[in-house]
Formats: sequence, C-alpha cells, structure tokens
Amino acid sequence: MKLWKGATFAFVLCGAALSILLVRNMATVGQFKPRKNSPYTSSSSSRPSSSSDSTFKSSALSSAESAAMSQQMGGLHRRARSADEMNSLLSEFSKMFQSFTEGELQHVVGTLLDRKRRKSRRLGDSLARRTKRARRPKPCSVRELEVTVSELGLGYDSDETVVLRYCSGKCVAHRQNYDITMEHMARIGFTKKGRKDRVSNGPCCRPTAFEKDFSFLDNKSRYHTIQNVSAKQCGCV
Repeated sequence: MKLWKGATFAFVLCGAALSILLVRNMATVGQFKPRKNSPYTSSSSSRPSSSSDSTFKSSALSSAESAAMSQQMGGLHRRARSADEMNSLLSEFSKMFQSFTEGELQHVVGTLLDRKRRKSRRLGDSLARRTKRARRPKPCSVRELEVTVSELGLGYDSDETVVLRYCSGKCVAHRQNYDITMEHMARIGFTKKGRKDRVSNGPCCRPTAFEKDFSFLDNKSRYHTIQNVSAKQCGCV
C-alpha cells in the first residue's frame, strides 16, 4: 500500500510539472509582439525629386513594410500553432492520467514488483551456482610455490630462491572400506572398547614420487644438497 501511494504521488508530481510547462509556454506566446519598422525619412539637405520618383519610392516602401509585417505575423501564427499543439498534447496526457483508477495503478505497481523479484531471483541463482563451483573440492594434484631455502624449515640459512612442488587436494573418491570403518571406530567403536587411539579415517594426498636432488649455497657460501623435498607426482594414499 505504501508503494502504491508513492506511485500515485509520483504521477501527481508529473501532472503538476506538465501544468507548469503549459503556463510558461502560454506566457512566452503572450509576450511575443510584432516589431514595427520605423518609417524612412529623407534628409532636409537632399535635392527635390520628381513626382514619379516619389510615387515609386512610396510604393516600394509600402511593399517592404507589408512584407515585413506579413513575415512577423506569420511567425506569430506559427508560434501560436505550436503552442496549441503543446496544449493539446498536455490536455490528452492529463485526461489519460485522470482515467487511471486505483485498481489500474495497483496492477502497474504489481507488475513492476514482479519484474524486480524475478530479476533478483535470477541474480541469486547465478550467485549460488558460482559459490557452489567455488566450494567444490579440488582433486589431489601437484601445486607450485616459489620460496627461499630458509622458508623450507630445514634449518638452512639461505636467501636462494627455489620452486617448491607440493601435493594438495581432496581424496573423497578414493575412500575404501577401511577408511569408512576407521571413521566409525574413531567416533564410537574405540570409546566403547576403552581405546583412545588416533587413526586416519581417509586417504591423504601425498607425494608418490619426488624431484631429483637439488643443491644451493647458504649465506656463508657453503654448498648443500637436499633430497625428497619437492614432489614430482601426487596420489591418494
């Protein structure tokens, strides 16, 4: 109901704005007045001319004034016709606005609300699909990360940079009956038997093969070689 009242108020404001525009157009037409050309006067120092020349000049002057007056009156008529067309258009719009009933306004507002709800629902579904794809677990695979030797945590002090390959991902599809049994026993079975053993209840993503040994110099220029640090292949074991 509040939305319907707001829509009605908006229509009323539109009608008021159009009425103001109509008043301004009428005021502009009323202020328009044709200009009168000042009569041509001859200098007192000019020489006298013959009666035929005076008659010809008077006729030419009268024709020029008549043409100018007709031109100005034509512009006034065109301006008046344009104002009449605008008045007619505004009158038709006012009648159309007044013809709207409460039920029709509610129908228009309801249609707009339905469109907005459908658009919001489509956006929500698209966002949910993107979120579901983002949450989908990635399979076990080899990943890479550039680190320094000191960041490996093996006790070496070296700023030399190496590429560490490691295993990451889920192994849900590789679970065996053993994994399902261990999950159940860790939750219930071991407690009943008085056991507190910790067991793995699923396969882990671990290296199945390692890169070749790689060597480096520490910050004291000493040469070192380390093994089984960077993964070459990964699997669920």
